[in-house]
Amino acid sequence: MVRTLLQRREAGQALVLFAAGLLGFLVVLGLSIDVGRFLWARTQIQAAVDAAALAAAQSMPDQQDAAQQAEWFWLDNSGFIRSQGRNVQFRVTYPPGNKAVRVEASAEIPTWFVRLVGFDRWNVSAAGEAESQVLDIAMVLDISGSMCFDTYPQVEAQTAWMSPGRADRIPRLTQPIPAGGPDVITIYLDSVAIFNSTSSSANSQNFGYNASTPYYQRSIGGRAGTIMIDRELFTIQSINATNNSMQVRRARQNLNTGQWTTKDAHAAGAEVWANRLSCVRAAPNGTAGPFEPYDSMVDAADYFVTLFDPQYDKIGVANFSNRANLVTNLSSSFSAVRNALHSMNPPNGATNIAHAIAVGRQILDGAGKRANAVRVLVLLTDGVANTYCGSATYSPNAYNSTSCSEGSGTSAAVQHAFAEAQRAKNGQIIIYTIGLGNEVDHDFLRQIAEMTGGKYFYSPTAEQLDEAFQAVAEQTHIALVR
Repeated sequence: MVRTLLQRREAGQALVLFAAGLLGFLVVLGLSIDVGRFLWARTQIQAAVDAAALAAAQSMPDQQDAAQQAEWFWLDNSGFIRSQGRNVQFRVTYPPGNKAVRVEASAEIPTWFVRLVGFDRWNVSAAGEAESQVLDIAMVLDISGSMCFDTYPQVEAQTAWMSPGRADRIPRLTQPIPAGGPDVITIYLDSVAIFNSTSSSANSQNFGYNASTPYYQRSIGGRAGTIMIDRELFTIQSINATNNSMQVRRARQNLNTGQWTTKDAHAAGAEVWANRLSCVRAAPNGTAGPFEPYDSMVDAADYFVTLFDPQYDKIGVANFSNRANLVTNLSSSFSAVRNALHSMNPPNGATNIAHAIAVGRQILDGAGKRANAVRVLVLLTDGVANTYCGSATYSPNAYNSTSCSEGSGTSAAVQHAFAEAQRAKNGQIIIYTIGLGNEVDHDFLRQIAEMTGGKYFYSPTAEQLDEAFQAVAEQTHIALVR
């Protein structure tokens, strides 16, 4: 009997303890759920406010558009706050300076469980302020010979470009060439004079070399007399100047790419191109071009200038091949900058990226420099570093001017470029790099950018250059200053 009473008493105590423990567990569970909701609400409201501020700052000083951008980004990023919150507040204000925007938001998040102990809501709020930065920008653009390969391809093992030369004396077919057929054929032109010339001055004008050897007998890159009609390569076997005919061997190999061309059909009037030691195509009036991807690069750089505000920003320009050249110092006259872009020399030469960075740094340290500006160097290239200034051993003194005693070799050129990027970093210059086409060294350009706090952007073709330049502008244009 006594044992039964004790058993009942113990069972009753256990039930009470279990009930108390369960209640405690539910309280802790409920508290964790409500606290989790609070932490998520606080994180989301801050992220939504920051996104709205950054978006709005891109529209400054247009306050109406800035307010609209801020609202759109707030709505896109604050779903939990707006669905779960009460008394949600959102507002946009404009601190002094005409470049900054401030976004603030607040809300009440109802609790589910902790209201049992007197807390019926969490109050969350956030503020974010962003502004368009004052920028000093040096654009440094590749004008090496490969920047005309899309128009005038390199087909030999050394630097030489297929080009029609002067537009007023381009040889043309007078009879069509059918597809297929024998390897060696006779073709007829309106003139074979430039291919058969023994005049040193004429050969210098037509092909860039000063020698009396006729073109069809001169070896360029190990092969004599290469011509191109459309995209088929031929080699000249002999010339008959009497009837303007040439015996040629068809479908020759591109020694630069290793690819063989095919026996295509060619219409009467087709241009007959030859190797030149530069890619310049000059018209009788002295104008030149087209050059691709060079022309597209210039147009994209022009577009890049339009993405900034001359009220606050300054832009300078340099270009580079065997060495870098200062095109224009920092200027807020964007029309002058754009005119300078369209007045640059046509592409020719090698790729000196170290000197490119050095002259970009000189622009940012030169006339027009401002103490309060963020310093940005934008470097675009379609190739690899293969030339440098001075000896193979890096010396900073070799990069203190726009003159350059050239050395060649990829390994030394890369090390010189890294050393110049470090100098830029030490001068608080951020480098953004853009690689164009299939011949760039992605890792090298990425390292150059990231070691200075910048980023690397890749443009597979010239058509994507606008997007690459716009991505750079978005990276540099605004910043959270909260």
